[in-house]
Amino acid sequence: SAPRGTPSVTLDPTGRQALLRVIRRSRHREVPLGELRQRRAPPGARLGVTYLLHDLLGAQLLRSIPTSSGPMLRLAET
Repeated sequence: SAPRGTPSVTLDPTGRQALLRVIRRSRHREVPLGELRQRRAPPGARLGVTYLLHDLLGAQLLRSIPTSSGPMLRLAET
């Protein structure tokens, strides 16, 4: 249980699914990190894109692959 006064962070399944959908619809199921950071938060998402990206990386639903042009985010193999 969290102490009183501590703000709780809840999951944002709408935002998660929207970002995963963007990556699934991309040509090779991978998108440059910079391109995703420039996007607006999906409709219905309560949290920003930066938080959603950290959430998806932490949940190991995305993998970050270093490239010469910057990090590339790819769907994790299940």
